Amino acid sequence: MRRVLVGAVAIALCVTATPAMARAPMRAPTAADHLAEILRLSPAPEYRRFGTAAMGRVAGYAAGQLAKDHYEVVRDDVGGLDRWAVDYGRGHRPSLVRLADRHAFKTESAFDIASTPSTGIECTVKKLADVGPGDCGFVPFSDGSPEWKNVTFNAPADVASIVSKGGVGAVVQGDTTRNLVYSVRLHTSIPAVVSVVGDDIVGQRVRLRAMGASVPAVAHNVIGILRPPVGASQYVALMGHMDGWFQAAADNGGGAAGVLRAADELEASHPGVGVLVALFDGEEYGLLGSKRFAAELSSPGGVDGVQMSELKAVMNLDASSARASEVQDPVRSVAGHDAPIFSWRAMVFSEEPTLASLFISTFAAHGVFGLPVTSKVAKATIGGGSWRTDAQWFGDAGVPVAWPVAGYPEYHTDGDLPSAMDKHDLDAVADAAADFVGKVATAPIGPVPEQLR
Repeated sequence: MRRVLVGAVAIALCVTATPAMARAPMRAPTAADHLAEILRLSPAPEYRRFGTAAMGRVAGYAAGQLAKDHYEVVRDDVGGLDRWAVDYGRGHRPSLVRLADRHAFKTESAFDIASTPSTGIECTVKKLADVGPGDCGFVPFSDGSPEWKNVTFNAPADVASIVSKGGVGAVVQGDTTRNLVYSVRLHTSIPAVVSVVGDDIVGQRVRLRAMGASVPAVAHNVIGILRPPVGASQYVALMGHMDGWFQAAADNGGGAAGVLRAADELEASHPGVGVLVALFDGEEYGLLGSKRFAAELSSPGGVDGVQMSELKAVMNLDASSARASEVQDPVRSVAGHDAPIFSWRAMVFSEEPTLASLFISTFAAHGVFGLPVTSKVAKATIGGGSWRTDAQWFGDAGVPVAWPVAGYPEYHTDGDLPSAMDKHDLDAVADAAADFVGKVATAPIGPVPEQLR
């Protein structure tokens, strides 16, 4: 399902310049500009979820930008997949209503669940320990919070317990402090919703509705190739995913925007190495697009002649820039603006010494700081045994990876809006990524031995 966009695409995307335009050349888009367009193309209620029409529009935008920057563009779509599509039709959208006073709570559907009829189901909400046949179990926010710094994420196990006790539904508590709902995949046989509801819902009769179905889906990958100069044969991969659960400004609209900004800078600077730009779909649903792409790179023909063995390093932008609002908001309320640097960011890297030092020093030179963390430590702590990002397949293959990643309270919630971003930091991350890729060209970086991966 691969389609190559030839130079005609770039020509078709260009507008004939008038004399006035010739006198005032257009400014190259910043990462913030790209982010604004990505968000415009992915409105509610499905936003930019894997395999959706909005995701296809964003992929088309990314392909057009790379074509204008003179990359060879490959639309490497991945078929044969499925996704859970929530039914947002009139009278079908997710809801939780307290029957005593008909109060409706802010509610979102969970994913990969059983579907209710349009009339919903009625049940009494019980604590996990008290659930019996016909009840709906209550999963507290502390067990379900999506923030990746929270290692107690236990919602799937809690819901499995509800099922084992004969429960007929689950109410997963949202973030009541910030009035946020969030995404959660449960792989369960009962309906479940995420609702901004207090603990006092326990003991109350409710009507719960969550409708949807598993539908066929295509992951929309976009690949851009800038061939290495004469005499060189290696590539550095610049990657990030485009899909997101809600508006997903930081995870990962900002990462995709940063990739497009860095790709533009790299085409202009002509680094002494090939550049392989990869923007993936399906990351949030299990690294689906990147898994297929990595397999193609490892095949005899590679991807348009580029093979995994030719990758010198990977620069991964996934949730790489975000405001730490739990710190920044109090500062802003007093000072009227953010403090210069506040981000709960980790600088994750493969156990390759030259790459590690180059990564940290290059990003620091652009004002991008974070806690240095080896990939082994990251996988054992925040990753739960894996990378939890598209770079996983490349790190597993021994390709050195550099990945700045920021933690923030709005992660995977409907609060991941442009307000969760620091535009200056986002542009600094993009500029640092381009600088890093250029420096990798001449750095003595080799594959990571298997025992260190």
